[in-house]
Amino acid sequence: MMHTFLITGGTGLVGQALTRLLEEQGHEVRLLSTQKAQSPKRYHWNPLEGSMDAESLIGVTHVIHLAGANVAERWTARHKAAILASRVKGSATLEAAIAKLPVDQRPEALISASAVGIYPNHPNHLYTENEGEPQGFLGDVVHQWEASVDRMAGLGLRIAKLRIGIVLGHGSGVMASLLPVFRLGLGAPLGHGRHWMPWIHVDDLARQFAYLAENSVEGVWNGVGPYSVTNADFSRTLARSLRRPYFLPPVPAWALRLALGEMAQVGLMSTKCSAAKWESLGFAFHYPTLEAAFAQLLQPSA
Repeated sequence: MMHTFLITGGTGLVGQALTRLLEEQGHEVRLLSTQKAQSPKRYHWNPLEGSMDAESLIGVTHVIHLAGANVAERWTARHKAAILASRVKGSATLEAAIAKLPVDQRPEALISASAVGIYPNHPNHLYTENEGEPQGFLGDVVHQWEASVDRMAGLGLRIAKLRIGIVLGHGSGVMASLLPVFRLGLGAPLGHGRHWMPWIHVDDLARQFAYLAENSVEGVWNGVGPYSVTNADFSRTLARSLRRPYFLPPVPAWALRLALGEMAQVGLMSTKCSAAKWESLGFAFHYPTLEAAFAQLLQPSA
């Protein structure tokens, strides 16, 4: 059955992969963008002002909510406020627009991005979706973000949330930051390197979003691959995949904090996450190992 999707944040790494997948499956995809563009499939919104093009929702069956200010930028007071406001106000803008529609014309479901940042740092605990005692700035952001999404259940929408880990994709995100350094043979673990990184290939993440949209499931899901890896193992595997040396000492945690300030916790946090819910469904990851993910992403045409 073909559907009409409205995606917020659709021009980012995840949104582009998801758009490609949905269109390949024959669905109609519309994008909500803060940039005004002359395109029949792109509509304008300003979530910070609570405004959006009402026509964007006409005939929409599923909303995919990805929009949010980039966490991987220095956490000035101003940017921290933007990280929270872009998510919470984005949800509120969607809620207000959907509430204006007649009940029988509202979308069936809203699938929202969330983040593994809701889980506290831990050296070895395996987090499932039933857990999460938010601590610190990231934990508080995700807690408020998910609550803002859950309110739309009151409008009759089926709600599912995907707590996303570290997304591996070509040309942006983590890979874009690491590849120049590792290609020079300068790769090294961060801090002690024993902290856990819950990762996923962007194509598998897009397939998870599509699954949650197309099936009658709800609630929280970890948007991660079958297993987390330590930062040291991640770094070693990337260097090996690039056929580059891996011998430099770890980058001290204090140096990261000096360079990045509070944002350094993004590179040092340890959240080992379970993908058991996906495995129980028989979800087949196309890239279940780092080696497989890097082999695809490091191809010249990737």
